[in-house]
Formats: sequence, structure tokens, C-alpha cells
Amino acid sequence: MSTATTNPAEHPALLEIDDLRVSFPLERGMLYAVRGLDLTVRAGERLGVVGESGSGKSVSAAAIARMVPAPGRISSGHIRFDGSDVIGLPERDLRRLRGGQIGMIPQSPQTSMNPVITIEAHFQEALALHLGLSKAQSSDRTIELLRSVGIPDPGSRMRGYQHQLSGGMRQRVMIALAIACEPRLLIADEPTTALDVTIQAQILELFDRLVAESDLASILITHNLGIVAGHCDRVVVMYAGKVMETATVAELFARPSHPYTLGLLRCVPRLTAARTRTFATIPGSPPRVTEDAPGCPFAPRCDRVTAQCRTETPELLRIGARADGSGFASGEHSVACWHPVEFGEVA
Repeated sequence: MSTATTNPAEHPALLEIDDLRVSFPLERGMLYAVRGLDLTVRAGERLGVVGESGSGKSVSAAAIARMVPAPGRISSGHIRFDGSDVIGLPERDLRRLRGGQIGMIPQSPQTSMNPVITIEAHFQEALALHLGLSKAQSSDRTIELLRSVGIPDPGSRMRGYQHQLSGGMRQRVMIALAIACEPRLLIADEPTTALDVTIQAQILELFDRLVAESDLASILITHNLGIVAGHCDRVVVMYAGKVMETATVAELFARPSHPYTLGLLRCVPRLTAARTRTFATIPGSPPRVTEDAPGCPFAPRCDRVTAQCRTETPELLRIGARADGSGFASGEHSVACWHPVEFGEVA
């Protein structure tokens, strides 16, 4: 295994998504889950994707490997992985891409694993398909993988079933499955859901170690901005199926420019806050996007809204150099807002 020694920004693009749109037919109308997603992930880069429930994070991740659940479909757009068009791949090639080149850690390991087959059988299927290993070779590889993710007595554990494992152990098994065939991109969809904080920290530490050791590109989907701050290089903020803001982690936390991003940051509890201070919230709820109407999707909840925000859709544009000449807000920082937050307003 190699360890990254260069800046990920200098690496070639591994995943490129252009104007991706994913929709779900309803009894009356259509649900637009992803609306024009543009995204690039470079080799060795750690990308965080944040946003409230319903913002399109998980659907976007599923679309990368063409695993959007029925009756959803990719309406339009392009997905290129290592130069190949994923949308145009035949099913046979897709099966080799999933698990082989792209590893996925699902949000709920309990519902993602087959409850009637052993842990070992899950690995045997993947290792035979992608690496052509025999049953004996698969057993050795399974023990090695389970040991690498910190599962004690892997030889016995792999002969058991998922219901015999704790939530943290099941998540470790899913991580081992995701890296079993040495993928180039690892997608983790809320990997710490329903785990206590101690186990969450262990899982994230394990995730970081495996990504660094294998020089993997990774996409970490989460609601938690604290996780993004400690485990990602760059971040994408999504809302109502659209990208609201994208920047390096350092710049996003120093110079949040979209009112939604600022709202999310203000919602993070702080140990230094006065005890009399109430928790900040963003009023209202994310919309259920059943029509691709013009205007900013955050307008109904935004305290900076104007008539322009309600009628004209802002494009995701790069932020120019700041007047203070700080060097922040480079070409890595883009925002979709008619009235972005100024630095002096952040508090």
C-alpha cells in the first residue's frame, strides 16, 4: 500500500459529474431529487458532502455507481469515472465497477447485509467476482481484512451472521467489504449513523487510516460539520438537490459565503457558548422538490431573501479575491447565491 505524498489538488480527476439530474415519478408529478449536480473528485482527495435530510446527498452517491433505487432514474447528465462514461456502461461492466473500482459503505449495515448467509460468504462473492480468488484464498483474505479493521478473532467471526455482531462491528465488516477488492474510490454514506460517540470516533479513525494507507479518493456523506472539519480536504454543501457552496474545508469554515452554510455552522453546539444561549436553528424545513421552479431553493427560509432570489436561479460561480487581500476565496471556492455573506458578517 502506498501513502499519498502530494497535494490531492495536483492529482488528475478520478470522478467527474456534469449536470446530473435524478428524479422519482410520483402518483401525481415528479420528485426532483438531484438537480444539476456538478462535482469533481481527484485521486487521493477526501471530499465531504453535507446538508440536511432530503438534500440529495445519498441519491447522488447512488447515482455514481448507477444504483438509484427504483423507480428513480438518472434523467440527464454525465458521470465519468477514470475517463469512462458510467451512464453508458453495460450491466456486466457495471458489476465490475461496483465493489471493484468503487467501494461503498452504506448508511445501515444491518439492512445492507444478507441475514441468512455468513460474513465469510459476503466476502467470497465479492472476491471471486472482482479478484478471481478461490474459496481457500477468499477465506485467508477475509481473515486479513477483518483483522485490519479491528475485529477480534476474525476466523470465528467470519463464520457467524450479521445479527451476532454489535452495530460497531457490523460497520467494521462493511468497511472491510468496501475495501476488499482495493477500489480507487470509497463512498461512505453516513458511516456513523446510530453509533455512540466513542464508536463513531473509532470508525472515523479507521476510515481515515484506510484511506491514507491506500491513497484512496473518498466521498464522506454526513450531517455533521464537525466530522467534515476533521476528516475531509474539500466540502460540498447541498440543499434541495443543488450545490449551494463548495470550497476547501479551511476556507469554508473561515469564510462561509452562502446563508445556508452559515446557518448550518451556527447550529453547531459550542462548549464555549454561554449557558443562557439557546441553540440556533434554521427556520422552516427543506422543500420536497416536486417541480423544478426558478429561484433559489433556500429563499423561503433565508433572512436575506429579495424578489430576485424568488424568481431567478443563481448559478454556482467562483468567488473573486477578497478586498482584504487575504488570499482566501480562490478558484476552489464557489457559491450559488445572489447575496453572499460577507466576511465581517460571520459570527
